[in-house]
Amino acid sequence: MNWNAIISNRTPVRTKDSTSFGYVAGEYKDSFLVIEGRTVSHEYVIPKDKVDHYDGRELSLKIRHDEINRDYEL
Repeated sequence: MNWNAIISNRTPVRTKDSTSFGYVAGEYKDSFLVIEGRTVSHEYVIPKDKVDHYDGRELSLKIRHDEINRDYEL
């Protein structure tokens, strides 16, 4: 995957249960940064191995929205 393009395009993220989950804002080693929310934002560091696929428009995760917990939050 071209992470530079994914980051620069602020690619939207969707969880396994089809919930919209912010956008990709950065990359660090084997993880990527997701920012969720507009006025009150939350930042999450998600391991790249949690990516299911990228269709050129959206990054889909292998995990459900309710599985994203404080373990991933900054």
